[in-house]
Amino acid sequence: MICNEVVVNPSKALRKLPRVQHLSAQLAARLRNEDDEFDILNALHPSPAVCGLPTEEARQFIRDYEIFDRGMYAGPVGWFGGTESEFAVGIRSALLGKGHSTLVYAGAGIVEGTNPSFEWDELDLKASQFAKLLQYQEQHICYH
Repeated sequence: MICNEVVVNPSKALRKLPRVQHLSAQLAARLRNEDDEFDILNALHPSPAVCGLPTEEARQFIRDYEIFDRGMYAGPVGWFGGTESEFAVGIRSALLGKGHSTLVYAGAGIVEGTNPSFEWDELDLKASQFAKLLQYQEQHICYH
Protein backbone atom coordinates (compact mmCIF):
# COMPACT_ATOMS: atom_id res chain seq x y z
CA MET A 1 0.00 0.00 0.00
CA ILE A 2 2.91 2.35 0.69
CA CYS A 3 5.57 1.08 -1.71
CA ASN A 4 6.06 -0.42 -5.12
CA GLU A 5 9.05 -2.37 -6.41
CA VAL A 6 9.52 -4.19 -3.08
CA VAL A 7 12.57 -6.50 -3.08
CA VAL A 8 13.57 -8.85 -0.27
CA ASN A 9 17.16 -9.94 -0.87
CA PRO A 10 18.14 -12.30 0.63
CA SER A 11 14.91 -13.52 2.15
CA LYS A 12 16.78 -14.67 5.27
CA ALA A 13 20.46 -14.82 6.11
CA LEU A 14 22.37 -15.87 9.19
CA ARG A 15 24.65 -13.08 10.40
CA LYS A 16 27.32 -14.51 12.68
CA LEU A 17 29.06 -12.23 15.15
CA PRO A 18 31.76 -13.20 17.67
CA ARG A 19 29.33 -14.06 20.49
CA VAL A 20 25.85 -14.20 18.93
CA GLN A 21 24.15 -14.72 15.61
CA HIS A 22 21.08 -13.12 14.07
CA LEU A 23 18.63 -13.88 11.33
CA SER A 24 18.48 -10.91 9.03
CA ALA A 25 16.79 -9.80 5.88
CA GLN A 26 17.31 -6.77 3.70
CA LEU A 27 14.32 -5.06 2.17
CA ALA A 28 14.42 -2.46 -0.54
CA ALA A 29 11.43 -0.58 -1.87
CA ARG A 30 10.44 2.63 -3.57
CA LEU A 31 7.85 4.76 -1.79
CA ARG A 32 4.86 5.63 -3.93
CA ASN A 33 4.88 9.10 -2.39
CA GLU A 34 7.96 10.63 -0.76
CA ASP A 35 5.75 12.12 1.96
CA ASP A 36 4.97 8.56 3.20
CA GLU A 37 8.36 7.93 4.79
CA PHE A 38 6.95 7.84 8.35
CA ASP A 39 4.16 5.54 7.20
CA ILE A 40 6.71 2.90 6.25
CA LEU A 41 8.09 2.93 9.80
CA ASN A 42 4.58 2.57 11.21
CA ALA A 43 3.93 -0.35 8.89
CA LEU A 44 7.14 -2.17 9.86
CA HIS A 45 7.17 -1.44 13.60
CA PRO A 46 6.99 -3.37 15.80
CA SER A 47 8.76 -6.18 14.01
CA PRO A 48 7.63 -9.77 14.64
CA ALA A 49 11.01 -10.34 16.33
CA VAL A 50 10.06 -8.06 19.22
CA CYS A 51 6.29 -8.24 19.25
CA GLY A 52 5.21 -11.56 17.80
CA LEU A 53 2.46 -12.61 15.44
CA PRO A 54 -0.34 -11.99 14.92
CA THR A 55 0.67 -8.43 15.81
CA GLU A 56 -2.46 -7.16 17.57
CA GLU A 57 -2.87 -10.29 19.69
CA ALA A 58 0.82 -10.22 20.60
CA ARG A 59 0.66 -6.51 21.52
CA GLN A 60 -2.29 -7.18 23.81
CA PHE A 61 -0.48 -10.10 25.46
CA ILE A 62 2.54 -7.87 26.10
CA ARG A 63 0.32 -5.13 27.59
CA ASP A 64 -1.40 -7.67 29.84
CA TYR A 65 1.64 -9.61 31.09
CA GLU A 66 4.83 -7.55 30.86
CA ILE A 67 5.55 -5.77 34.13
CA PHE A 68 7.73 -2.97 32.73
CA ASP A 69 7.55 -0.24 30.11
CA ARG A 70 9.69 -1.08 27.07
CA GLY A 71 10.42 2.59 26.50
CA MET A 72 12.57 2.96 23.40
CA TYR A 73 13.48 -0.75 23.29
CA ALA A 74 13.29 -2.20 19.79
CA GLY A 75 12.36 1.07 18.15
CA PRO A 76 13.53 1.88 14.65
CA VAL A 77 17.04 3.34 14.54
CA GLY A 78 18.24 5.03 11.39
CA TRP A 79 17.90 8.01 9.10
CA PHE A 80 15.86 9.56 6.34
CA GLY A 81 17.93 11.27 3.71
CA GLY A 82 17.05 12.59 0.30
CA THR A 83 16.62 9.60 -1.98
CA GLU A 84 17.61 6.91 0.53
CA SER A 85 16.78 5.90 4.09
CA GLU A 86 18.11 3.13 6.27
CA PHE A 87 16.68 1.68 9.49
CA ALA A 88 17.37 -1.23 11.78
CA VAL A 89 15.55 -2.55 14.82
CA GLY A 90 17.18 -1.36 18.06
CA ILE A 91 16.77 -4.81 19.55
CA ARG A 92 19.81 -4.62 21.81
CA SER A 93 20.40 -1.22 23.31
CA ALA A 94 21.11 0.74 26.47
CA LEU A 95 19.74 3.94 27.93
CA LEU A 96 22.37 5.94 29.81
CA GLY A 97 20.99 8.00 32.65
CA LYS A 98 22.42 10.82 34.69
CA GLY A 99 25.08 9.77 37.13
CA HIS A 100 25.95 6.11 36.85
CA SER A 101 22.64 4.52 35.86
CA THR A 102 22.31 2.41 32.74
CA LEU A 103 19.27 0.46 31.62
CA VAL A 104 20.18 -2.41 29.28
CA TYR A 105 17.59 -3.80 26.87
CA ALA A 106 17.86 -7.23 25.29
CA GLY A 107 15.26 -9.76 24.24
CA ALA A 108 14.70 -13.46 23.88
CA GLY A 109 12.86 -15.29 21.13
CA ILE A 110 10.15 -17.09 23.08
CA VAL A 111 8.23 -19.40 20.76
CA GLU A 112 6.47 -22.71 21.18
CA GLY A 113 8.98 -25.33 22.30
CA THR A 114 11.49 -22.79 23.63
CA ASN A 115 13.52 -23.81 26.66
CA PRO A 116 13.18 -20.86 29.09
CA SER A 117 16.51 -21.67 30.80
CA PHE A 118 18.36 -21.37 27.50
CA GLU A 119 16.64 -18.03 26.85
CA TRP A 120 17.83 -16.66 30.22
CA ASP A 121 21.37 -17.79 29.38
CA GLU A 122 21.11 -15.99 26.03
CA LEU A 123 19.87 -12.81 27.75
CA ASP A 124 22.81 -12.96 30.16
CA LEU A 125 25.20 -13.27 27.22
CA LYS A 126 23.62 -10.31 25.41
CA ALA A 127 23.59 -8.08 28.50
CA SER A 128 27.16 -9.04 29.41
CA GLN A 129 28.43 -7.28 26.29
CA PHE A 130 27.16 -3.97 27.67
CA ALA A 131 28.70 -4.69 31.07
CA LYS A 132 32.08 -5.36 29.43
CA LEU A 133 31.86 -2.16 27.40
CA LEU A 134 30.90 -0.06 30.42
CA GLN A 135 33.68 -1.58 32.53
CA TYR A 136 36.19 -0.84 29.75
CA GLN A 137 34.98 2.74 29.41
CA GLU A 138 35.12 3.31 33.16
CA GLN A 139 38.79 2.19 33.21
CA HIS A 140 39.65 4.67 30.45
CA ILE A 141 37.83 7.75 31.74
CA CYS A 142 40.00 10.63 32.88
CA TYR A 143 38.46 12.78 35.60
CA HIS A 144 39.63 16.40 35.82
